[in-house]
Amino acid sequence: MITVVINKSSEYIVGFEIKGHALSREELNSAVGEAYDLVCNSISVLSQSILIGLTEVLCFNVNYELNDGFLSIDLRSLSKEELEKAQILLKTFEISLESIVQSLDQSFGSKKRREYINILKEEV
Repeated sequence: MITVVINKSSEYIVGFEIKGHALSREELNSAVGEAYDLVCNSISVLSQSILIGLTEVLCFNVNYELNDGFLSIDLRSLSKEELEKAQILLKTFEISLESIVQSLDQSFGSKKRREYINILKEEV
């Protein structure tokens, strides 16, 4: 299961952490060659696009960690001006995640969707 934790401080999103995979190793191995794990792929593309936007487009010095099934971005070291600019990307990311969850809920139901992805919001 993928767990996304969006970190907020006051009115700003100041980072997020994503960990896990939507499918287990066994499910991945049995699905090779098919259009599998679209949830994981969607989350991966969205989250890495945010990282690219922050580091390559906005040229911010961002604290992040990226590994297999894990991405953590911490923006608390950015200036207020940089953090304000970053909100466009981060709020788009948040709304996009919510859209994926809504689509999965409609397709599979929220109980089944929770087997694949959960989004939490925490005040830091």
